[in-house]
Amino acid sequence: MKPLNVRRILTAAAILSLVVYYALTWTNMLGDLYERTGSDFMGFYTFGRISQSRGYPSIYKIEEQQKLQEEIVGHPVTPIFYTHLPFIAPLAKALVVEDYIASFKRWALVLLFMNALNVYLLMNLLPLSNFTKWNLVVLGLGAYLFDPTFSGFMNGQDTAILLTGAALWAYGLFTDKDFPAGLGLSLTTVRPQIALFLAIPFLFHRRRVFWGFALGAAALALVSIGLLGKDGTVRFIESIRYIEGTVWRENHALDMPTISGIIRRNFTISNYEPLQKMVWLCYVLGIAAFALWWRKTPLLDERHIGLLSLSAIFFVPYAHYHDLILLLIPIFCLIRFFQRLGLVHQNYLALLPLTVSWLLNIGFAGAGQLKFPMVYTIMALLAYLLVRAEKIPQLKMGGR
Repeated sequence: MKPLNVRRILTAAAILSLVVYYALTWTNMLGDLYERTGSDFMGFYTFGRISQSRGYPSIYKIEEQQKLQEEIVGHPVTPIFYTHLPFIAPLAKALVVEDYIASFKRWALVLLFMNALNVYLLMNLLPLSNFTKWNLVVLGLGAYLFDPTFSGFMNGQDTAILLTGAALWAYGLFTDKDFPAGLGLSLTTVRPQIALFLAIPFLFHRRRVFWGFALGAAALALVSIGLLGKDGTVRFIESIRYIEGTVWRENHALDMPTISGIIRRNFTISNYEPLQKMVWLCYVLGIAAFALWWRKTPLLDERHIGLLSLSAIFFVPYAHYHDLILLLIPIFCLIRFFQRLGLVHQNYLALLPLTVSWLLNIGFAGAGQLKFPMVYTIMALLAYLLVRAEKIPQLKMGGR
């Protein structure tokens, strides 16, 4: 009789517990009127319904958004003003129906499928033949159950599209397909501030990546303008200006993993204009630093791409917890680099996404005071390992 494999039992328990926790949380959220209508999906649903009834040029009319949202919740509301880029409006139009809950479920199925696609793309960044079947299962499920992914899923966010673009970009880079890598990166324009941070440094090294991005982004912009027309495009620009002027004052700015979030959580701000200018300056300086580094670097490898992705999360003027889905890029870059140099045994590498998810969940324990300390600890540790990868002691023990 074979002895029990304790590590496998504990790993399976960790995976199963996340599945149960996510399923129960999702079910409870969907059954609570306040939570399901207060989620970001309300904006996506509004996009779809207005495009069905009024056409794409009306999707940024604030009065239309407010009217529809008040019909859903049954009382006057401050609308969840949806300002995401219009090229996702056809997807919203195709998915939503009059029933809000049914629409939420349909969108959830799309997100689950996209998450599976993203995991497939990320897994193919690695030489999979170097992993056992069990470790491939652990690695794949750990990536699929990544906590920020679930946060986006709960909110009905479109961060799955962000990760699709980033995963295509990384895959193209590591297979020397620079122009397709840039085309993939253009999908990250669902978060324009992140997309630009990731793209601009490539003007100074492997320039075909940047031109692929520019072409893809231009195509998406033309599609968006074609959908909105002149008046709709003007309303979209006005909505972006509105959000840019108010985002610094709103309470959700406290929940950002960015520089601006750190400042808002630790200081009382009475005049937001200096904060706004300082944060944008840090963003520009961050891009400039990578551009200069890229220019002097003879060869870009996993460490450069991982550090760029980490920095994009930290330096952007605004991002939210679900945007931490982008952490999967530096995680897989680290796994790829360690595996290529034979520094760490596959048993430990396969556990990395699952371990990070559990650490992030621990941050929410109690009153959630450890949430951001845990986020920054993980980001700092990933950055340290990427920078010092070749200097760390080898960890090759396999064990049972």
